[in-house]
Amino acid sequence: MKARLMAGTALAGAIAISGGASAGGIEPMWRLSGNANFQAYWVDQDAVGLVSSAFTFTFWQPTTLVGNVNVGAPQEHDWYFGVDEAELQLDVSGSADNGLNYGFKIEINANTTDSAIADEARLELYGRWGTLQMGDEDGADNVMNYGGETLLGGAGGFDGDQNDYLFRAGFRTQSVTFDSGAPGFPLLAGDTGDATKISYYSPRMAGFQLGASYTPTPNNGDSFKTDGNWEDHYGIGLNYDRSFGEFRLRASGVYAAATNSFTSLFGWAGQDYAAWSVGGIVGWGPVSIGGGYADNGDSGYWTGVDTGYWNVAAAFESGRFYLAAGYFESLTDWGAGSESTYNHTSLTADYSAAPGLSLYAEVDFIEDDVDNGSIYNEATAVILGANVSF
Repeated sequence: MKARLMAGTALAGAIAISGGASAGGIEPMWRLSGNANFQAYWVDQDAVGLVSSAFTFTFWQPTTLVGNVNVGAPQEHDWYFGVDEAELQLDVSGSADNGLNYGFKIEINANTTDSAIADEARLELYGRWGTLQMGDEDGADNVMNYGGETLLGGAGGFDGDQNDYLFRAGFRTQSVTFDSGAPGFPLLAGDTGDATKISYYSPRMAGFQLGASYTPTPNNGDSFKTDGNWEDHYGIGLNYDRSFGEFRLRASGVYAAATNSFTSLFGWAGQDYAAWSVGGIVGWGPVSIGGGYADNGDSGYWTGVDTGYWNVAAAFESGRFYLAAGYFESLTDWGAGSESTYNHTSLTADYSAAPGLSLYAEVDFIEDDVDNGSIYNEATAVILGANVSF
């Protein structure tokens, strides 16, 4: 939803740095956009189950660790307030006399709780041949994907803010910590986020567009002096988007792979990353229905593990109102009859109160089952929010 609001207002008020065209082309121009929101949460969750020993233990995150004893427990204040999004985006664009267009984007975090000032920063070259992006930005395997999450409004539904309040089970040994549950978001295993990369997107022809990205390491900017847990990530995507009168069809297929370079203190090393997903959305007038499926295989784990997810959603738009509902389900099969599941149902409603001002509400029902119910969390959340964008 936030991305949709930003896209609708980002072009407001373009201002020239210096006047117009020159002998070398059109000098750079800049535009400033931004948004900020306020959200009120009501959360009820019951996280039960704890397994511990001298060397390994499973715990609910976030938690407090004293020695080898987990003393944390899900907080039950019920009501919470938060500013989930507060950011400014600066876009600069210009063109050379040979037809080459160029520019950059910097997305600046303005939230008081953000640890980093900039969220995304990348250069861009584009023309009839396509678009080349270089810098800290999401990759093609993320950008090119369509799924049920594309239709959700509110705070994002199952692709939104649940990490702000949801307690999930984790597993830790003396040398490694990782999530022991099923995937909690519709993201391929090893998603690179805004790590520094190079991406290319072809022009859209007859509805089709191709994208590809390469990310050397998980680090951003010039922090490559320290290696991460994977390297050489490749992402590729192909999607289709075309309208025929009131009928609109969108479809996608993406693939991502990376070398897993992590090795624990005891010599344990996870499998390389290799994951794919397909998805699509069909729209007719004010109604849209979509869904997606992803297979992460044993990415980052060990041979015999299989993990993936699927989702569906529907949306209805009428005047100032936008309503959507969706369901997300994921599974991690550990082998030998052991598995973890995650189910998330989201209901969202948005109202455009004025140009640049939106009000929204969301209800989420989550079931998080780890290792056949030995550890379990059941959560209900209600989110009320207001967003201002320009």
